[in-house]
Formats: sequence, C-alpha cells, structure tokens
Amino acid sequence: MRYADLHLHTYHSDGTRSPKEVIDVAQSHGLEIIAISDHDNLAAYYEIHPYARERGVTLISAIELSCLFESVDVHILAYAFDPHDERIDARLRGFRETRAQRGHAIVERLRTLGYDIKAERVDQLAGGGAMGRPHVARALVEAGYVASVAEAFDKLLGTGKPGYVEKERFRVSEAVSLIRGAGGVTSVAHPTLYPDHERLVPKLLDGGIDGIEVMHPDVDALNRERYTNLARFRGKMTTGGSDDHGSVKTSETLGTIKVPESMIGPILERL
Repeated sequence: MRYADLHLHTYHSDGTRSPKEVIDVAQSHGLEIIAISDHDNLAAYYEIHPYARERGVTLISAIELSCLFESVDVHILAYAFDPHDERIDARLRGFRETRAQRGHAIVERLRTLGYDIKAERVDQLAGGGAMGRPHVARALVEAGYVASVAEAFDKLLGTGKPGYVEKERFRVSEAVSLIRGAGGVTSVAHPTLYPDHERLVPKLLDGGIDGIEVMHPDVDALNRERYTNLARFRGKMTTGGSDDHGSVKTSETLGTIKVPESMIGPILERL
C-alpha cells in the first residue's frame, strides 16, 4: 500500500520549502504520491516533475483555487487535470498578475501607515512566485515590526485589518467548469474552516465539486466521519492532505497525514 499527501505548498505560493525539499521531506515520511497544491499557480509542478519521476514519486497535477461562494472565501483543490491546458494557463496567468498587484498594494498601504518595508525585499521572499500576504508578513518579522507571521496577520494583514487589500477570486461554478474541461476533479479544502460549514459544504457539492478533504489537520475525528458519510451518500470522493507550508505556520505538518492509495482511486485513474 502506498500513501499520499494531496495538499502541500512551496515557496511558489505561501510555503517556505522549495519543490525539491517537499519531495525529499515527503519521501522521508514514507509518502510516495504527492500533490503540490500551491495557490493559483502550477510553477512547482513544472519545476519538479522530472525530479519526482527520478525519485519514483507519483506527482499529481494540483492547485488550490481561491473561490467565492455565498460571500465566503472558499478554497477548492483541483487534481489530475491537464497541466498544459491553455484555458487554465491563461486564467492563472491573469490571477498571478492581479495577485502581484495586490501584494504591491499591501506594501504601499503599510508604508503609508509607517511600516518601512520594501517591495523589492518582499519579492525576494516570494522566491520567484507572486508576492502574497505571507511574504509581506515575513518582511514585517524581518524588519522587527512583529514577532511572528501569525502576529502580522492578527495585527495588520488579516481580513479587515489596516493592511488588508481585497483579492480576486474564482466563482465556484467557473472553477468547476475550468478543471472539468481539462479532465480533472475538485475537492473542498479543509471543510471545517468555513463559517456554517455543515450547511455550506453540501451546497458546494450540489454546485459540482467532486469531493471533500476529510483528512486534514483541522478536521477532527467527528467531522471526518461526518464528511466521509456525506461524500459516500452523495456519491462523491474523499481526499486528504497535511496542508503543509513549511516553517510559515507554528508547526510543520508534512508527514502527519497519510492518505491510503485505495482512497484516491478517482484521482489516480486519471493520471
């Protein structure tokens, strides 16, 4: 039996590890099936595909899409789609451009508030990916304005805080159509993190999402059972992953979630 982690981040979005490091650390934990699901970009997949093959790791094309559903910020995981699909490439390129513009707007807003951080440094911390709030947070820590990334979000960067700038999001229906058109499937990420999730998650499934991420550090045993049963009742798949971001968060999670290969047949059969 092989094991998978289908929710991993690199420095191409808001993680701290390189794609190669993700593969190496995952393998050290006995994981042989990997999906790097960076936010709204596929840079890590293109970068690491040859290395994964060389190491005998099954690499699944994946992405975490920022969506808006009933005024709630919902994250949708997409898997096993054609990573060279031109429609996905064009849509994500536009997303990255607006994400970078948002990053610069956040820096400018913070500078007007007296936080002397530089966009050039935040770009460096983004490691070639689009500048996002975690990179701004790390610049604030580096400059001594806050003690941690978490404090930067609590004090300045979280929704409604002084440095917050609204971001562009997909409509759920658009995300489903885009991924399905490229041969892939979708899953609701970390279902318990949304307000009123008991009502919201079934509606997302009704909206065309193919599955639910039932194995996740923020999904307790009771909710894992609840959403596994819901998926089974609706004829939907279940997925899982550690949502690891490296050292950005207070604890590293890579290796804590091991999804059995038998659970993710609908994804693997598309490869």
